[in-house]
Amino acid sequence: MYHITDDEFEAFQQLVYAETGIVLNDSKRCLLCSRLAKRLRALHLNDYIDYYDYLLRRDSGGVEMQEMINCITTNKTDFFRESHHFEFLASHVMPEVVARAAKGGPRRLRIWSAACSLGHEPYSIAITVRESAVNDPTWDVRILASDIDTLVLAQAADGVFDQDDLAPAGDMLLRRYFDRGVGAFAGKVRAKSSLRSLLTFRQINLIHDAWPIRARFDVIFCRNVMIYFDTETQRRVVERLVQYLNPGGYLMLGHSESIQWSPNPLRSLGNTVFQLVEAGAGKSGIA
Repeated sequence: MYHITDDEFEAFQQLVYAETGIVLNDSKRCLLCSRLAKRLRALHLNDYIDYYDYLLRRDSGGVEMQEMINCITTNKTDFFRESHHFEFLASHVMPEVVARAAKGGPRRLRIWSAACSLGHEPYSIAITVRESAVNDPTWDVRILASDIDTLVLAQAADGVFDQDDLAPAGDMLLRRYFDRGVGAFAGKVRAKSSLRSLLTFRQINLIHDAWPIRARFDVIFCRNVMIYFDTETQRRVVERLVQYLNPGGYLMLGHSESIQWSPNPLRSLGNTVFQLVEAGAGKSGIA
């Protein structure tokens, strides 16, 4: 067992905040210790101050810093979590997109899952899109899935899940969009290529100044991540997300997240769904 002093914990609080925007309050002290202990063992270090020194002075390539970030991030997720957002996507967003195309607009849809974790959210989005009227090859549909954690991104890109994870989707959607594993993979399922082909996975740190994105989106899901940020970081992230929305586009936040404090051109539609009502400066191109 390793012991962390008050000064060492404060140093890691500041480092984690600087690298990720995550605020670690005193209640997270034991969590931080337990998660970083495996990195001390892997590097044969004696204590947390040695690990802190390693990160600052001996990790020139940033490899261990990423390992540290992977350790301290939380990856709670489920298929169709907060189902009202997927119901809104199916009942409001998709009909709008189809109607726009019927009037001569582009047969094009862009969605960003901005904290995709193990992939349950972006695959839920992909299923919802596939179940809509845009499920034909003439549509240009792309879903960007990003996270700060490289380990969960790799798992998400594989598209492999425990079969029990798909319970919220139901048997019909399970059969339609997933292949069941056999033998050593019994109890597992993998998303079919028709689903995986919609998704692009990319590491993005929401507090970095530059995001590797060249698109604007019809919908951005950024759920249950800003609860780990302080108010100023939340403000900056939301204001930047808005710049990547198409006019009239939608931002979905987690059920406990609010942006009433943020002076940006969004209106609340209820259930943590917000719509961009003013055309702001943003990016253009393809994700």
